[in-house]
Amino acid sequence: MKFLLSLSFYLVLTLALFFNYGVSGASDTHRKATQKLFDTMEMDALLSGSIETMLKMQISQNPALKPFESTMRAFFSKYMSGESLREPFVAIYMETFTEKEIHEINAFYSTPTGRKTLKQTPALMAKAARIGEQRVQQNLPELELMIREEAARIQAMQQLSE
Repeated sequence: MKFLLSLSFYLVLTLALFFNYGVSGASDTHRKATQKLFDTMEMDALLSGSIETMLKMQISQNPALKPFESTMRAFFSKYMSGESLREPFVAIYMETFTEKEIHEINAFYSTPTGRKTLKQTPALMAKAARIGEQRVQQNLPELELMIREEAARIQAMQQLSE
């Protein structure tokens, strides 16, 4: 379960770099520009790379998951693949960015620096997730203490209001 939460957190974090939420009507040219952007981004490969990176990281941290690797990969390939998420992501991009902005983003991702950014994003996000997880683990006693103190404070307030 911790694996699924970590993987979900990682995927959301990765996707958050690229997607924001909103709603607006858009033209066919806007849709085509967005689809072209996803082709430039190699969205399928980006998401596959993110899934693979996280699976490897999780299995290295928890070798007991190794027998389930292919099952987890199949599940995430089915529900988190670029193909399965393309239309909802197109809608999100179209809601968030104007057609002009989509063209500008596409122009950036077509440059060597943009290509490198896309290629390195899954590894960067895995490293960032690892740092976050380590930071929480290093400071877990403090968090547990804070939770106990807050629970005691809430309990005392409830007793006063009774």
